[in-house]
Amino acid sequence: MNDYTIVTDNSTNNVESQERKMRRKKPFVKCVVSILCVMCIMLGSGYVGARIAHGNYSPSNINLQATGMQIPIQPIPTETNVDSGVSLLNEIVSQTSDKLTLPELFEGANPAVVAISTEVIGNNAFGRMTTRPSAGSGFIISSDGYIVTNDHVIENANSIMVLLYDGREIPATVVGRAPDSDIAVIKIEDENLPFLTFGNSDIIRVGEQVAAIGNPLGELANSMTVGHISALNRDINIDGTSHNKIQTDAAVNRGNSGGPLLNLYGEVIGVVSAKSTGMDVEGLGFAIPSSYAENIVRQLVEYGFVRGRAVLGVNIQYGNGIVQVVSIVNNSAAERAGIMSGDILLSANGTQLANFSDLRTILDESSPGEIIEVGVRRGGEDITLTAVLDEHRPIGL
Repeated sequence: MNDYTIVTDNSTNNVESQERKMRRKKPFVKCVVSILCVMCIMLGSGYVGARIAHGNYSPSNINLQATGMQIPIQPIPTETNVDSGVSLLNEIVSQTSDKLTLPELFEGANPAVVAISTEVIGNNAFGRMTTRPSAGSGFIISSDGYIVTNDHVIENANSIMVLLYDGREIPATVVGRAPDSDIAVIKIEDENLPFLTFGNSDIIRVGEQVAAIGNPLGELANSMTVGHISALNRDINIDGTSHNKIQTDAAVNRGNSGGPLLNLYGEVIGVVSAKSTGMDVEGLGFAIPSSYAENIVRQLVEYGFVRGRAVLGVNIQYGNGIVQVVSIVNNSAAERAGIMSGDILLSANGTQLANFSDLRTILDESSPGEIIEVGVRRGGEDITLTAVLDEHRPIGL
């Protein structure tokens, strides 16, 4: 049995983005999962050393570690105007429908990537309260200073400092946290800042070239590494909870937590959150898909928290590409829709279901009260049922 460590942080075809089709990899997993709501990502968030099992990985001894580096970040002097970054990226993108070159991508996106330094409150070996430095990455999403990062980067932080591309350090405040999703939004008081936008991670394909920009080791801010999409919809099981990840071979290290994973159109298609290292392990990085992260970020900016999540009300088991209902929650959306124990769930809102992540993703992207169509197979007959999703209540999962 090999030992692995997962560290939480973290030639393409010339096809127009609107012509790119969604590709899904379906790793084989078999277990019984209770689904009443979107089970969000609990990657990081202080779960140092938590054991995880990879979707179609044979090794079982994989450890999860928070990646905030305990090394203060150092400003990198630059004469470049910080405002030139977003204008350059916009100018490059507007002048061509082709993908950016890697130098163009870096020059345009880099000014919107930040390094984050925190003072974290905790207990020392003697149980006494103490503070320690930690560092991570983030990226600006608005000209007035909203920044996305991982929740575990700022968890228990007594103070948060943001290092900008131009060398300025500005204190930040927390706008909202979603620990279950390992997403957080912080804000600095500034204006006319360069920023990045989210792309659609649902249409990325294995083999596409991507780049990660961040603060590896907590002291090498504004570093870019390049790789490819290695796999999509990777199911990673953390303490019994399944998480959907993009897998990449772009090099990520401790301190890369919260940084952007970018496509060649300058869009954020993932939030870097994990890497795997250890004997016989190389080039295994993971990111939170943008289509999931963007919804969480939007709610954190608007409300300061994640509102109630949409739930269907079924307990399922899955394996070999089959998702089967084990039981139905009383008075749930599933019961009202006519879904029954023993039904095989074929699709939800037109998306084929082969595992837990497929159904969870549909719920992640839906809202309480929304109507969805659920395709089921019962007694050899395929039927379509209509369900009005409920809001998550504190029962079950």
